[in-house]
Formats: sequence, structure tokens, C-alpha cells
Amino acid sequence: MHLKKVSYQIARQSIYVLFFLFFNKNSIAQYQRLQQNKQQLLIGFYNCENFYDTINQVNVVDEDFLPHSEKKYTQFVYGIKANRLSNVIYRLGVIENVNGIALLGLAEIENKIVLTNLIESALLKKYHYRYIHFDSKDPRGVDVALLYNPAQFIPYQYRPYTLTDETHFNTYATRDILYVKGRLNNEWVHILVNHWPSRRGGEKSSASKRIWASSICKKIMDSVRLLDTGAKFIVMGDFNDNPNNKSIQQLKMTNPFDKLYKAGIGSIAYNDAWNLFDQILVSTQWKNAQPLGRINFSLNNYKPIIYKNEEMIESTGKYAGYPKRTYNGNQFNAGYSDHFPVALIFTLKMTENPQ
Repeated sequence: MHLKKVSYQIARQSIYVLFFLFFNKNSIAQYQRLQQNKQQLLIGFYNCENFYDTINQVNVVDEDFLPHSEKKYTQFVYGIKANRLSNVIYRLGVIENVNGIALLGLAEIENKIVLTNLIESALLKKYHYRYIHFDSKDPRGVDVALLYNPAQFIPYQYRPYTLTDETHFNTYATRDILYVKGRLNNEWVHILVNHWPSRRGGEKSSASKRIWASSICKKIMDSVRLLDTGAKFIVMGDFNDNPNNKSIQQLKMTNPFDKLYKAGIGSIAYNDAWNLFDQILVSTQWKNAQPLGRINFSLNNYKPIIYKNEEMIESTGKYAGYPKRTYNGNQFNAGYSDHFPVALIFTLKMTENPQ
């Protein structure tokens, strides 16, 4: 009886060991597969430079972008413009193992017509992109928008914020700031898409307009922080200012593009000098990952890029080396935009979540 009891206990312990090794081995293998298959997530911004349709809109100054205008902005020209933009967005979404763009802020968008045509283009349709857009009171009718991949981002609430009050932009409106709250890779984030007032009239004389836009942007974030002190923000846009300007500095955010700017790298060229008006800023709280079972997906590991390829660069003439724009004056140039898109590429660092 004693030998039978010992044999039984040995057999039972062997089963426990095999059971433990089997499940632990599978857990380790699953973890190793996740580590080896590191995913990338891309957040970008692109000023599309006068992305109009060919229809005359009521109360919108779009006469330069109609078939019978001096630019002769026909359906054929519009088709080339739309194809160029969708090509850039597609290529941006496949670099460094990125499976499409998670979020893409857009500027100089006329309306929902051009956005719908964009996401339904042959190159982009498979990603099932969606967008958030509001018409602003900007006289030219060019607005900001947010394009997103529903597999990576789920919007929860969104609204535009005007820059107009009793003493600002009450005679000549400018673009709104688009605010979107949602879950990015299972993490709550707050996104603000901007296109701040231009430098028309000179940098110094127009600086107060961008400082005002910055103060509105900061007020939006401060109001969110009253309810959530750890709120994570992504502030993106064409700020018409560089990383070292007061308007950007007073936001008190981490600017991943600061080093690129100091290295002389820009997203737009003017008078043979580069500016980095297009930026994506992140709040200092952008570090704590949300657990998914036993795996943490960290979004705090990112790098900035200014995306361009040979086709997007002017190759000849006085603007050689500049971004290849759609028009040079009224002459159709078959280009893309006078801005290069910018992006942050996040590595989804997968680490075991201790229990």
C-alpha cells in the first residue's frame, strides 16, 4: 500500500509539472511572439494646400478654384490633386511596418465632399478611414479635419472651438480649433487640430494673432485638466510659427520636432529658408500605458519624421528643392502641397504586466 501511495503521489506531481510547463511555455511563447512582432502606430498632420472641389459654394470665397477661373481648376485638375494627396497618405501609412495611419490631422480642407472622395479612393479604401470635420467661418472655406482609422481610434466626443470673440477675429474669421476625445490603442487621449493665422503682413505684426490662438488652445486643455489632471493631449497643426516662437512655447508641451528644427530641417520653404510650421506636440503626461490583460502597450516610445520623397520635391526652376505645390501662381504644376506632412511613429512596446 505504501509503494502504491508513493507511486500515485509521484504521478500526480508529474502531471502538475507537465501542466505548469505546458501553460507557462505557451505564455512565454505568446509573449515572445508579441515582442518579436512589435507594431508601429503613426499619428500625422498634413496641410493639403487648397484642397477644394470644383463646385461654387455659397458664402465661400472659392472663385479661384473653379473650372472657369484663371487657374482653370477643372475636374481633371481636381482628380490629379486628390490622387496626389491619397498617394502621400497611403505611402505615409506603410512606412516602418505601419498598418495604415491611426490619426491624421488635415488643414486647408474645403468640405466633406473632398474628404469623402479622399477616403474612398482606390489606395485608401481598404483602411476604412473615417473623418471628423466642421465648417468654420473662415471666408476662404478652408478648414481643419481629423482622419482616423476606426481599428485604432474610437472617437468619443468632438466639437470645434472658434477664435472669435468681442475683440478677436470679429471682422475676419479664421479657422476653428477642432477638439476630439477618444480611445487610441485603448488609451484615452485628447486631440486638438489647429491651423493658426498666417504671417501675412509680417511675422512680428501678425504674432499676436497666433499668440491668441495659442491661448485658446491652452484654455481648452486647462478646462479638460479640471476634470482629469492626468489627461493626455496631442496638439497638432500648421501653427505658422516655429518651435521656438512664443505661441508654441506658452503651451508648455513636449515638442518632438524641436531637434529637427534646430538642425535646420523644415516642412515648408519661403525665400530660400526652411520653416517648421507643421508640428505634433504631446503633453508631459504622455507616458503611462493602459494594461490589456497581461500585456502593456506603451505609447511613450516615438520618433518624429518629416515625410517626403522625390516626387514631392520640386526638381527644377527657382523653387528647386521646395515642396512641389499644385500651382505656381495660376500655372498648374501637378504637384502635391506647399507643405511636407509630419508624423510621430510610435513603437507599441509590449511588456508583461505583473499581477
